[in-house]
Amino acid sequence: MGKRQTGVIAPRWLVMLLQIVWGTVWGISGAVAQEGNAGPERSQPKPEVLFAVGEWPPMITENVPGFGIHTERVTEAFVAMGYRVRYIFLPWRRAYELTARGEYAATFSWIWTPERSAEIIYPDHPVARAYQKGFYKKSRFPDGLEIDRIADLDPLGLRPVGVASYWYEVEFRRHGIEADIVTSSEAAWRFLDAGRADIFFEEEQVGWQDMKRILGEEAAANYTTTQPVQSDDMFILFSRNHPMGPALRDAFDRFLDTPNGQSMCRRWGVCKKSGENQSVPN
Repeated sequence: MGKRQTGVIAPRWLVMLLQIVWGTVWGISGAVAQEGNAGPERSQPKPEVLFAVGEWPPMITENVPGFGIHTERVTEAFVAMGYRVRYIFLPWRRAYELTARGEYAATFSWIWTPERSAEIIYPDHPVARAYQKGFYKKSRFPDGLEIDRIADLDPLGLRPVGVASYWYEVEFRRHGIEADIVTSSEAAWRFLDAGRADIFFEEEQVGWQDMKRILGEEAAANYTTTQPVQSDDMFILFSRNHPMGPALRDAFDRFLDTPNGQSMCRRWGVCKKSGENQSVPN
């Protein structure tokens, strides 16, 4: 005779339910980076896309579920396209350089510049739109600053602080503006707060959040902003030198042209292609 089974025998429907629940938990748990694995088939795992990104809260950050507003959009799109995604957090310059070199398939979120377009592949569809403003101390300029373009800094004799690899480095050079370039937004805010620079340009929503996080909630009362000096679409950049890069760009653009993709970009507020109303730097 066979061995006797002991214990409670669960009904078949309950066993199946427990298997489904356990499989779902197994697929979600244990991931350091976000993985889009809705109902994975073990025999045919979905291809994984590695994105190199940096800290830019609240848009991109390692410290919240979903990794930030822009990251959630990228996850949503690529999971719908049939991929798993993983995010590698690096300093911004390194994230860009390693993607351009081909060590990562893509990086986000970046505005268009002619220099980058020569090194990396832009898609037609953006994932966000940014409004760049200059932050400065009210006590330093009590009458305010009338600035609506980067070129306005020079005649006013203003010295900006900026973060390495950000869009304004090219603009500072183009207009012959001397600037202090640091390695992180935290360093830039502390530099500005210490009175070592006159102005710091940042995306408006990001700037206010960073300021409060770095300098404290009370710091917001000490600062104000200029008018937008630039508004730009922000893109995922795909590597020319990664085996998946060109194909991923094409797949992303095809998906955003579908009804499902159009529904997503309408919710993001950026349903347009890069050739339409493309921002030209000041």
